[in-house]
Amino acid sequence: MKSFGSILAVSLLALSVTGQAMAQADTPPPYMTADHYMRSSKLIGMTVVNDHNEKIGVLDDINLPTAGGEVTAILSVGGFLGIGEKLVKVPLSHVHFQTDKPAAPMMPDGSKAALTAMPKYTYYMGGN
Repeated sequence: MKSFGSILAVSLLALSVTGQAMAQADTPPPYMTADHYMRSSKLIGMTVVNDHNEKIGVLDDINLPTAGGEVTAILSVGGFLGIGEKLVKVPLSHVHFQTDKPAAPMMPDGSKAALTAMPKYTYYMGGN
């Protein structure tokens, strides 16, 4: 009878761990809303990786065109500890976001060298 109790205890423990893991898998990433929209305020600052899980940049901003057109992502690339970094602009459609699990945004086939070789992007500050 003692072995039955041990088996029952181990089974209940396994079910509780499995239930917790399943609940975590169903939790959307912090940048997703309940109605399946992405919150730009939560995306800014996220590390962007390539399909080899190598860090290739950081999402600095998202630009929305006023007259329609393509939404762009501004990535901070290159540099070390904030020194020597530059901003580059890529179509947001090139950055893939996981909607079913917390993960870094990904640019398939992206490389730090290719992004660093892109023209520097500068925000227009107008007037002053």
